[in-house]
Amino acid sequence: MAFKLGSKRGNTDNKLNIGGKSNVVGGTRVEFTELPEGIMGEAHKEGVIYINDNIEKDSEQYNRVLQHEMKHMVHMKLGRVDYDDDYVYWDGGAYPRKDGYIEYEGEMYPEGDIELPWEFKD
Repeated sequence: MAFKLGSKRGNTDNKLNIGGKSNVVGGTRVEFTELPEGIMGEAHKEGVIYINDNIEKDSEQYNRVLQHEMKHMVHMKLGRVDYDDDYVYWDGGAYPRKDGYIEYEGEMYPEGDIELPWEFKD
């Protein structure tokens, strides 16, 4: 992990005014939902971040997952990354995806692998 969240940063919910009835962070809807095993969060180009419902809302893990997925949202809004059922598009390249894997530079990587250029170490 490249950074550590702690008390110096404060609670993300308080800073970004989410919680209660409001589930919006920086114009992006955030929802808790059941996700496949091992998936902590997903950023969707429709403007929604889904967070695994096993994560506690006020936890350090929640803050870390939210920040990671928000980076994907920013990349989508900037046009650096897009996706459909068959491809991930990154900085002008198209990378085939199938059955939870993405082909990148002749290798198959599981979706979310930090070796993929649109992923990043947190």
